[in-house]
Amino acid sequence: MDPPARLHLLPPALAEALDHCNVVQLRRGATRAARLAIEASGLGDPRVDAALAALLSGRTGDGPARDALLRLVDELDRAAWAAQEMSGAGGADREGYARAFRLARSANALWSALDPDPMVAAVDGAYEAHAVLGDWESLLELWTPGAR
Repeated sequence: MDPPARLHLLPPALAEALDHCNVVQLRRGATRAARLAIEASGLGDPRVDAALAALLSGRTGDGPARDALLRLVDELDRAAWAAQEMSGAGGADREGYARAFRLARSANALWSALDPDPMVAAVDGAYEAHAVLGDWESLLELWTPGAR
């Protein structure tokens, strides 16, 4: 099996830690990373609640909750792009763009955590969560022996 596409974008220590995890540890870390990102961004939406419920009950992969969450990710991505364009044109402030970006990335961290492949869920979830948190160390702790 090929490694997830974003694996090379993670710090080597995190990539190595993920490589030593079993599927339960990968999924648990992806879930925690998504929750950290959601909390940090302040994202609140019924589709997030439904996706979290699906994830916590083990319903990963394609399904209604993940599909609805993807629509939210698309909405938030469009809002972030619009805010970035306005920021560049002297309209909205840069913080408005940064907030919209963090919201979109936190929703995408949750969408990633629902991937049917636990390694992809962990790799992509960590990558997206990092875009919100800006801190690899807190993410590395999610997949190290003491945090399991």
